[in-house]
Amino acid sequence: DAFKDYLVAAGRFGGIPRVWVMTLNTDSGSEADSSDTNMEIETCTQLTFDEDAYDVGVSVNYNYDTDRLVLYYDSMTTPLQSLEVSMSEPDNKEARNVLKAKNVPGYIKADYDCERITVTSRDGKTEIPVSIVYRRDVMEKHLSAGGETLPVHLIGYGSYGASSEADFSATRLTLLNRGIVHAVAHVRGGGEMGRQWYEEPNGAKYLCKENTFNDFVDVAKWLTEDKKLTTPKQLSIEGRSAGGLLIGASINQAPEQFGVAILGVPFVDVACTMVDSSIPLTTGEWEEWGNPNEEKYFEYILGYSPMNNVKEGAKYPSCLLTGGLHDPRVQFWEPAKMTAELRYKHDKDTSGPVCLKMDMTAGHFSASDRYKYLKELSFDYAFLLDQLGLADVEPSASK
Repeated sequence: DAFKDYLVAAGRFGGIPRVWVMTLNTDSGSEADSSDTNMEIETCTQLTFDEDAYDVGVSVNYNYDTDRLVLYYDSMTTPLQSLEVSMSEPDNKEARNVLKAKNVPGYIKADYDCERITVTSRDGKTEIPVSIVYRRDVMEKHLSAGGETLPVHLIGYGSYGASSEADFSATRLTLLNRGIVHAVAHVRGGGEMGRQWYEEPNGAKYLCKENTFNDFVDVAKWLTEDKKLTTPKQLSIEGRSAGGLLIGASINQAPEQFGVAILGVPFVDVACTMVDSSIPLTTGEWEEWGNPNEEKYFEYILGYSPMNNVKEGAKYPSCLLTGGLHDPRVQFWEPAKMTAELRYKHDKDTSGPVCLKMDMTAGHFSASDRYKYLKELSFDYAFLLDQLGLADVEPSASK
């Protein structure tokens, strides 16, 4: 954004959205040639915040001649707010003013905490950012002398260069209040760490797509083996659409690593869908996955497509797959086929149940009715809590 005496830039650094305020030094020429104006940047300041991970950006600013800047800001523990910042004193946090904040009834921020850590991938050099949020009293159980393990719900996406931000979710509180630690794995394929996090050769597109799945499994193993925060039985995972592909490929790669998996409208029959150009959106998707009518892409996609890589006789986690009959992006038969494949091949004595929920009126983004959306989310959470053995746990109330 441009102001009379300032420029404001928004971008990313270290995997987190950032805002920079630049003070301009405008040196006008002579009156005879007033159009000859030299503009120089005198100072450039990156705005800093107290929390490790957050989402911030430039909001609507109509006033050109001002030193006040309005941002939107939230984090995993701070509900969305409009924040006014002094551009003349960008480092002065005392001069910042919250204009408006989302009201979350019963929520007390002091009861929760969040942190940002990195996990080294299996290649030994890539650092995968992970955002974690939890109740303070729950984490104290793990940090105490006994080192009690905790249920962890790990989510991810990692496609199309889309970034998963460390933002606030009121609906997530019901999990946190039942003792679950919530984690977001910012795996390759997203855009958190810049374009190279997405593109070949070291990102996760085309012929290096498997980096997405490897990163997610590496984060899961770090949580159970290195951090010892949880156990495979207590570790649940979730992803939607291309995130459902991530979950499907991850449980195929390491089925014993997870206790529960939720695959929402999952893109799991990649090879068949990408070969069939008569399906809507397929040809456009070749820009993301590659065109499997070319042998090199076909063989590579076939190597990770969840539908084609279910391990026979393996112990799989409890799985819930959802779909919508009118979904134009991921057709209903993809979760239906994956459900049948899992039920047929997994070890029926040791694996968890495999459930399919098909909404006969919904599309790709579930219900547009907010109350039906909450009912759908409640169903997912009910399955999750039941399979984790937490269905009878009463949520902790903030004091």
